[in-house]
Amino acid sequence: MRLRTGLWIVCALIDGVGHAQPVDPRAFPAQKLSQAPVIDGVVSEDEWREAFVIERFWSPSRQSWGTPNTRAYIGYTREAIYVAFVCEDPNPQAILAQETKRGGNLENDDTVAVLIDPQARNLEPYTFTVNARGTQTEDIPAGTTENIRWRGDWQASAQITEFGWQAEMRIPFQSLRYNANQRQFGVILERYLPRQNELHTFPNMGAFYSTRRQTLWTDLDPPPPRYPIILLPYFTGDSTEGTTTSRSGLDVRYMAGDPLTAVFTLRPDFRNIAGDVAKVDFSYTEKLLEEQRPFFQEGREFMPPRAMFYSLRVQDLTTGGKAFGTLGDWRYGVLVGEYDHTNGRTRQVGMGRVRYQFAERSFVNFLAVRLQGDVRETNYGVSLDTSRIDGEGEIRLTGALYRLEGDREGTHQQYTLLRNARERLPNYLLQYTDIEPNFRPRLGFVPEFGYRAWRFGIFWFDRPESGNLLYNEARLELNTRKNYGGSLLDEGGTFTYQWLFRSQNRLTLGLNYLNRPPNIDRTVSLTYGWNVLDLYRSGELFVDAGEQNGGRSLYASLTQSLEIAPRLRLRLELETLTIAYSDPEVPDDSARQLIFTLNYEIDPERAVGGRLVLNRLEFGGEREDTRNFYLTYLQRVRQGFDIYLIYGLPNASRTQNRFAIKVMTPIEIR
Repeated sequence: MRLRTGLWIVCALIDGVGHAQPVDPRAFPAQKLSQAPVIDGVVSEDEWREAFVIERFWSPSRQSWGTPNTRAYIGYTREAIYVAFVCEDPNPQAILAQETKRGGNLENDDTVAVLIDPQARNLEPYTFTVNARGTQTEDIPAGTTENIRWRGDWQASAQITEFGWQAEMRIPFQSLRYNANQRQFGVILERYLPRQNELHTFPNMGAFYSTRRQTLWTDLDPPPPRYPIILLPYFTGDSTEGTTTSRSGLDVRYMAGDPLTAVFTLRPDFRNIAGDVAKVDFSYTEKLLEEQRPFFQEGREFMPPRAMFYSLRVQDLTTGGKAFGTLGDWRYGVLVGEYDHTNGRTRQVGMGRVRYQFAERSFVNFLAVRLQGDVRETNYGVSLDTSRIDGEGEIRLTGALYRLEGDREGTHQQYTLLRNARERLPNYLLQYTDIEPNFRPRLGFVPEFGYRAWRFGIFWFDRPESGNLLYNEARLELNTRKNYGGSLLDEGGTFTYQWLFRSQNRLTLGLNYLNRPPNIDRTVSLTYGWNVLDLYRSGELFVDAGEQNGGRSLYASLTQSLEIAPRLRLRLELETLTIAYSDPEVPDDSARQLIFTLNYEIDPERAVGGRLVLNRLEFGGEREDTRNFYLTYLQRVRQGFDIYLIYGLPNASRTQNRFAIKVMTPIEIR
């Protein structure tokens, strides 16, 4: 009966896709330009007269045409796509354009963006964003490294005028993956107004915005895709306490458009990255960290999910190769590699993911991970992802089943029904998870196992059109997990309510309950943020108090950003945690951490920085102190060498007398 019900839901979702509310316009014609515009931030009507003109943008939150008005132009030449925006603003002095570093944080700036889906299949688009001072950032759908030429360079310029601001972009076709016979792209144009907390878009998508609801840019005649082979050699030198070492390695990328991207790595460098310092907040399980290493970043969306493969489990990869791409309705990704494990032992890993699109916005995935060496282990699975989108929102159903075989054998299954809706309508999530006791993949992130769980969440938000409130939201989440055998692992709930005021202050109230035998955690949290739209003056105070881990708990954190001189920025982070236990024989847990981060931006491509970390951690009667300071110089340029210099060692417990350098530059072979 359950199987029949599930199949009926899937069929209903797939059938409903064809009846979803269309975007307006559904398509618009491509205009080829006889002469390329100059990308200088000055939008001249004469220079853009041959481009397709968009006279106004839609506001999904207001359900009306966006104000102030936005006009855009789009066209192309044999080499590139050209887009221009004219953004009216009655108060140009209030336009926010703070970030100057390419790839930096533009979330609180006035921005415009171009989203391009070269396959026109309502999949993950490329996103090119620029703020009102011309600072650029981009999002590559498959994931890639931070080197500008490896990612694919593009140009943008912007300026603030007496009537608002303007921006121009040039996006080379070479930066996009597409098929040789491609004649239409999916396109979305956006303008974000942070003072109004509003996004204005072309096309008109109704009340619900999704990047999968695109208009079609038709009648294109792009150049045949030709991509150079890119070599990314690097060299590192390291001098620590009089001992000098060096290391070199190479990454190679070959692209054949959308069908294939291949990456090979030899002795990749994973050591000289200044990662974030971990927070001191209490957790019952291992914390999930983000991958920062270039080889694993490239094409990461084509790899199996973390429950099957968590790349940080691979500590020191010696050689590796990967390939990913699209062939018709099929998408694939494969990776093979060898890495050093412990005591000089090596292991080999191979994995793959194949996705088949059997209907619009509906996919089935086949996945596998194979580990060999001193152990042999195979993890394979299948997953389903299908959704229906209309003007009110999206209903999405996902399901996944993984099977582990080897000296550990077990299954992991999870099914999720998700409703994403526009403001003033409820968003909800219903999820069931079943992880058998012996599902413990050596390369997967499964911090707890041997339980069955239900999770329910509901979310609501609103953007008031008047008054002091700019935005408010409410979230409620309930969950229960039971061990195999029927005993309770944990159950609980959280409730949060957030208010964002037009004064740029934010207030959040949280209530948390967790019954995790033998402990019952009950905490109340309060967060107050100020200058939340100001990148260099924002601050936040967070306090969480109550009962946790069988004791009285108090956690507090304070963060403050400052610009003490032009381009000289300071960030202060202070955290304190105390858990006091009633049993005198059980030592109290406590943590104190202070972090000073200083950064001076020489120009948008070069910066020097420093970080001081002071902490004292006392958990379970054991004490650990950190007194560490290090300095860095980072150069990430359009032309020339990327250089990373560091004095000290990030995340060490004491300041190290160490100097290290990393140099790399892409080499193109056409």
